[in-house]
Amino acid sequence: MVGRFLLYLAVFTASYAVKAELYVFPAPSPEATSHTLNTEITLYEEQTLSAIEQKNIDLLIKDTYQTLDKSNTTSALSEINRRFEGTLPAWLYSAIKRCEDWFNRTEGNISCRNGALYDYWDEYVQGKHDLSRREVRRLARVARIAEVSFNDDNSVAFASPIQWDLSEFTASLAVDRIAHYLTSINIRSYHISAQGLETHASNQGFSWQGTVAQEAVIQNGRATDAVSNPSTIAYIRPWQRPVLSTSKLASLEKGVLSHSDGWPSAKFQAISVADNAFEAMLLAHFSATKTAQQAMELVNANPSLALKLIDENGRVFTSNTYTARTSGKNKAEKNGHAISIDITLPLFDIADYRGPYVSVWISDEKNRLVKSLALRGTSERWLGELRTWWRRVGRKNEGLVDGFAGATKKNAPLHIEWDGLDDFGKSANSSSLILHVEVAREHGGRSYEKIPFTFDSLTSPITVTGTDEIASITLSLMN
Repeated sequence: MVGRFLLYLAVFTASYAVKAELYVFPAPSPEATSHTLNTEITLYEEQTLSAIEQKNIDLLIKDTYQTLDKSNTTSALSEINRRFEGTLPAWLYSAIKRCEDWFNRTEGNISCRNGALYDYWDEYVQGKHDLSRREVRRLARVARIAEVSFNDDNSVAFASPIQWDLSEFTASLAVDRIAHYLTSINIRSYHISAQGLETHASNQGFSWQGTVAQEAVIQNGRATDAVSNPSTIAYIRPWQRPVLSTSKLASLEKGVLSHSDGWPSAKFQAISVADNAFEAMLLAHFSATKTAQQAMELVNANPSLALKLIDENGRVFTSNTYTARTSGKNKAEKNGHAISIDITLPLFDIADYRGPYVSVWISDEKNRLVKSLALRGTSERWLGELRTWWRRVGRKNEGLVDGFAGATKKNAPLHIEWDGLDDFGKSANSSSLILHVEVAREHGGRSYEKIPFTFDSLTSPITVTGTDEIASITLSLMN
């Protein structure tokens, strides 16, 4: 199982005018196997690792993989899966508990409970049975609804349908343990690059946009930088990724296994940012399988996270914090091209009130789409009632609804931050733009407003009072 995490090793180039010391774990040898997590650690500011410290890191990596190896009947994970309870090492207890926090935060869409589901896929890849969508859905469901309890002594007890499986996140946990160890020995300026994690990380204000490794894990720490905590970028490109692979076999199906229904999904290439490698990878898995608005709602509600999504057609969606977290400078703000859009919707005193369908997009003066900003509602029947949006945008972009749309939300206001980039991540170079807002409600009415603007015209906010299904719209330049 560990073999499926072996990915491209990338070294992030930093422009430091200081001496850098490079260490490789384990030391290169003819005996090295594909089951080894190859790790490079670069230390700056003339820091070094002693022989004992190097040995401790080797042991730490080995311990992480052995502890999480379900095929090893004596591993801590195998022990609790067999007995449905047990006391865990502090780091593993913390990992499972954090994964459960994400499980609750995402309503079961991120889970470390699905060991039985992964075993089923593994047996399928080995040719032991055909693949049944009903069965994978059942396995995901029984694990999702089972009860878990955590105790202060690092023990956990759970119902039998649960089988813990952290194999997708083993390398990320190893990277985090290395970073914690380096901090404990007072090394705070480092770069960790690990073969075995689809992740890239830094806390030093590097411009990651053009240098994000496609499938690698890198974590940096530098106490003297403006950002004091390490952070990690996780990267998943699901279209080329087997759902499950071993050192000998790989599934023909591509994508990321959805933890909620057990079926592969490949909606987005996901680049996610978190304060540690484990949570960055959790976010990347969630984001690769959900719509853009589902993922962005989660990220924008958590300031420590950032996210960039790219669909198969090259459309780009970014969270409000992504540019600042990955480049150290908000390019849109620097150019004066970052704007906020606030839309309020009225609440009607109606017994059978249905949340309205809402579309928000920006076009140029010739009504050519520049950027899709929001889409509430997933039923094609009612999306068609957004007649202007459907005619100009929806019917021409068949993949947009499936990958972008989110659920309706009663009359919840919309707050949108736009970085001035178009759907494909390029600067919106039109001098004249139009903001479009369209709202349609089942058993209700339809309203449509368009607001012409230029970036220069937003030195003062523009507010428009709507009618019927739209209360007000405000555009303002972000500070």
